[in-house]
Amino acid sequence: MKLKITRKTALIAIVCILPLAVFFSVYFFRDKIWPKIPEYAKEYSVSSLSCNYQEKTCSKIKFDFAASEKSLNKIPKYSIQEFQEKGLTEIVFYNVSSVKSQFTYEEVINNPLIEELAYDKVGNDFLVKIKRKGPHLPAQVLQEDSIATINLPVGDENYPVISDQRPADNSAAYPIFRKIMFQATLKSPLKKATVLFQDNPVEFSAIETSPNQYLFSFSENIEKDKQYYVKTIITDDQDKTGVTSWTFEGQIPIEATLGPDRFKYLGWWGQINAIGVSVRKEPKSSSEKVGSFSSLNRVKVLKEVIGETINDNNLWYEIDGGRYPHSYVFSEFVTPLPQPEPPKEFTVPQEVKEGEYWIDVDLTKNVITLFLYDKPVFASYVSPGRPENPTIEGTFRVWYKLTKTRMRGGPPLHSYRYDLDNVPNVLYYEDSYAIHGTYWHDKFGTQQSAGCTNLAQGDAAFIFEKTTPILNPKQESIVSSKDNPGTVVHNHY
Repeated sequence: MKLKITRKTALIAIVCILPLAVFFSVYFFRDKIWPKIPEYAKEYSVSSLSCNYQEKTCSKIKFDFAASEKSLNKIPKYSIQEFQEKGLTEIVFYNVSSVKSQFTYEEVINNPLIEELAYDKVGNDFLVKIKRKGPHLPAQVLQEDSIATINLPVGDENYPVISDQRPADNSAAYPIFRKIMFQATLKSPLKKATVLFQDNPVEFSAIETSPNQYLFSFSENIEKDKQYYVKTIITDDQDKTGVTSWTFEGQIPIEATLGPDRFKYLGWWGQINAIGVSVRKEPKSSSEKVGSFSSLNRVKVLKEVIGETINDNNLWYEIDGGRYPHSYVFSEFVTPLPQPEPPKEFTVPQEVKEGEYWIDVDLTKNVITLFLYDKPVFASYVSPGRPENPTIEGTFRVWYKLTKTRMRGGPPLHSYRYDLDNVPNVLYYEDSYAIHGTYWHDKFGTQQSAGCTNLAQGDAAFIFEKTTPILNPKQESIVSSKDNPGTVVHNHY
């Protein structure tokens, strides 16, 4: 049988078969005709990043990603993990090849919801670690085009609040085994709490002092010159979590104010800051009371010693001065003064030879300086004469030196009468004007005398030992001579 194909038959065949041929061609070669767009690029890079806080709303941490190829998602896959017991959020972005930017210090340090923000490349992953502070709500990742934004919500006033930290944030704490305390205020009863000290969990006590208000405490050994870090994570029974952290330094508190060389002139000067401050024989409140100070008094601190603990403070001062040398005062009652310093500009008196000591008394600043020729070796506060009996000005030499003597005076030369026995370490330099130790007052740095220059007892002994005329061990007094001249004294305003 012979098949006869007409033009009409051929046309029908073409119309029916051609679409099928086109369909199967497109189907089998579709990847070459229309390349498939992947859901995620093979890798991404971070081209820029930033961190900012929007008041009463949230903190936003932004990453701008650049994909290595066209993809359906312009940011990489990610995962979020919350570690509320550590106050930590970790976010991992996968297949990130490089990070070409960094946060600025100011962006992070001023953010009230972020304690620390760190990131790292771990293989092909980009790990972001956020140490939280304030209310700890779950973080969210929001996408806008190629920008991924980590959103940290602010929360509200119903989250736990930490206050009254002791030692306080950025403070100096005396290096002892001491209690560390803080207060937590909640809106609902406490469910759980974690306290980290130096990033390690510690055992603590929590006492409910009033409804939903708790006093936390634990004890640790604090060492000098070491930084300490405390972090608290408090959760109430409504699962609201608050995170707080603070730091302090193991340090003798006064060292932060006056520095490590504060004892260069035998000690440092402080003002008594209360009325009726007890002076004790030993550094404890049960010790014998040897006297008391008012807020008009000043003391020279010879040593900082460990004594009885009062209000978490066990620092006491061994003092010098007038009435109570080598006694003890509780440190909280002494406020540091501006310390006496040698003059920046001076002229060595022409009478002074190389290698000799001489004394400079500044009657304006009430400061005495002992020089070894042109090098100051000691400076301290003194009490020169009152306005009605001023200390004499000029340059003199010590003419009479005594380990102790009696001093008397009264009207008409002086407005008051005095009779002082056993005045120690006396250097007469012009008639009855003298430099000497003082045991009857503690107002050094102010005008108090009848014309002499009053020194704290330890200061007077130090200067007495360094100056001439030279006393032999068996002598209690000596008059200067040509062979044993007295030290030069220069008094000036």
